[in-house]
Amino acid sequence: MTLRRRVLDVVLAGLVVALLWEVVGRLGLIAGGAFPALSAIGQSLAADWADYPPHLLATLRVAGIGFVAGNTVAVLLAVLFALVPVLERVSRTLLVTLFCLPIVVVAPILGVAYDGDQPKIILAALSVFFPTTVSTLVGLRSAPEGALAVVRSAGGGRVRQLWLVRLRAGLPGLLAGFQVAAPGALLGAILGEFLGGSTGLGVYLLGSMGRGEPAKLWAIGLVATTVCAIGYGLFAALRRSLRGTGEQLAVVSPDMLGRAGGGRAGRVAVLLAGLGVVLLAWYAFLWSTGLPRPVVNSPVDLVEGLTSSPAAATARERLLTGLGESLPVALLGVVAGLLVALLLAVALSQFPAVASTVLPFAFVSQTMPLVALTPLLALIFGRGTLTTVVVTISVTFFPSFVTITQGIAATPKGALDVLRSVDAGRWTVLRMVTLPHAMPHLFASARLAVPRALLGVVLAEQLITGTGLGGVLGESRGYLDYQMMWTIAAVV
Repeated sequence: MTLRRRVLDVVLAGLVVALLWEVVGRLGLIAGGAFPALSAIGQSLAADWADYPPHLLATLRVAGIGFVAGNTVAVLLAVLFALVPVLERVSRTLLVTLFCLPIVVVAPILGVAYDGDQPKIILAALSVFFPTTVSTLVGLRSAPEGALAVVRSAGGGRVRQLWLVRLRAGLPGLLAGFQVAAPGALLGAILGEFLGGSTGLGVYLLGSMGRGEPAKLWAIGLVATTVCAIGYGLFAALRRSLRGTGEQLAVVSPDMLGRAGGGRAGRVAVLLAGLGVVLLAWYAFLWSTGLPRPVVNSPVDLVEGLTSSPAAATARERLLTGLGESLPVALLGVVAGLLVALLLAVALSQFPAVASTVLPFAFVSQTMPLVALTPLLALIFGRGTLTTVVVTISVTFFPSFVTITQGIAATPKGALDVLRSVDAGRWTVLRMVTLPHAMPHLFASARLAVPRALLGVVLAEQLITGTGLGGVLGESRGYLDYQMMWTIAAVV
């Protein structure tokens, strides 16, 4: 299919979606008007247009600083790991910990530890750090072995190989990380603005949530999505121009880090060293704040708070109650999101022309900031558990769908040709080749989905339902119960 035809199909599909959205919104078929027509959203945007520039500029400033800071540290670490592989192995636990840590949990802690825009910038930097580190490292390690051998034969060491070969080979990987980081930086900035402030899209969104104006909430959400999509698209275009190939959605997961080698003893040693790095980073953060012990908690403080302190029994009960409410919802959302992703990916594999039209919409949805999406879903599905499940599905479905789709696309052509040579039907090919080949990618996407599911659940509970770990986190922030806030962060 030519690029012109693909663009035309996407434009036509977009017009169809816009028309359906307008009709459904005008008829009030969903939640009695909580899903407004596109024209109503446009009218709200036009009426309040003067409000947007100061809020948008404030958010972009924070997101931009966090993007540069987080990516600078990420690229430097990736280069260091490429030069000294043992450092990557002992730092892997810290990297995965940062990936699994929902920023909605650490946001209140950062709000206490730092002043001004610092918490927002740190949240934006944390949101971009992991994808850029991993993607850049994978790119650096994808350098052609032949070119590296030539440099080695000329007496070049690791630094020379890095300068002459790996940096050039790693540039597409770096841009792939930037693709994911661009929406992530805005998500971190908006979430940080929920902690307080006078300007920013997060402040504007939070102030509009209780006014009963669905069109305004949708307008703010779509503005944030548009900004994220522009950033994602710019880096996608750069990446495509370098590679000269069709564009794919960038999805970065812990699986890209690989596994520690050296046998069982080596893996245990690396794990223990990794845990040591995590504890060292924890204490370094405590030292950097300069705050007293009641505000910042060490691992020893958390253990004492759950075992030997006077309030230990109450703390354990609150924590276990919150976990009992949050984990089943997260599990349900992960299973449902993976199932829907697998079914849609398999269906589109049978109709490639439809897939080329659907994937751009998957890309746009991936850029929707979760903190903007959650209030919009609450308008449609109410303020109960259903909204939390839907939020969880929304944040796990698309990354899983893209991962599984890319896995199916990589199905060995030889295996398909063998079955086709004996006139095997679509169901036979699907059952014997496509689905078995998709299973490793399904499990890989599950590892990617679980932390995102917890992020969705905790955020929805904190903003919408007031139940589960998110509800406990909100209460703890209101009562200045710092130890419980730290405990939830560690447990999650």
